[in-house]
Amino acid sequence: MNKPVEKSNREPTSLPVILAVDDDPAVLRIIEAQLTRHDFALKTATSGEEALRILRDMTPALLILDVMMDGISGYDLCHVVKRDPRLKDVPVIFLTSRGTPKDYKTGHELGAVIYMVKPLKVDKLVNVVQMLVPVSA
Repeated sequence: MNKPVEKSNREPTSLPVILAVDDDPAVLRIIEAQLTRHDFALKTATSGEEALRILRDMTPALLILDVMMDGISGYDLCHVVKRDPRLKDVPVIFLTSRGTPKDYKTGHELGAVIYMVKPLKVDKLVNVVQMLVPVSA
């Protein structure tokens, strides 16, 4: 027996949700424009504190974190996430202007799978996200 198809104006909830955290709203707008174009749902936060509030209610498919933010840094946020049993397996990408060998080492030691240095290379970010979070057809 077939059920009638319900029509809705809501965005499909089956899209993988990515949380991007950066204190620069322009960077967040670019990330959002590119990733939503490739069938990802995106939540954004402009601080580590805001990200923690969002993470109380959701488990993202991926975190994209800036390192240098006032208050809770991206490094600190990653540390908190990786110690949380519900969030510890969420892949983390650092997207930051800090690019010394020590920065790369710190990022990977904290559990990031990818460490990318700004300026943002949109195509590269999209490719990395698609590798880490495949979208179902």
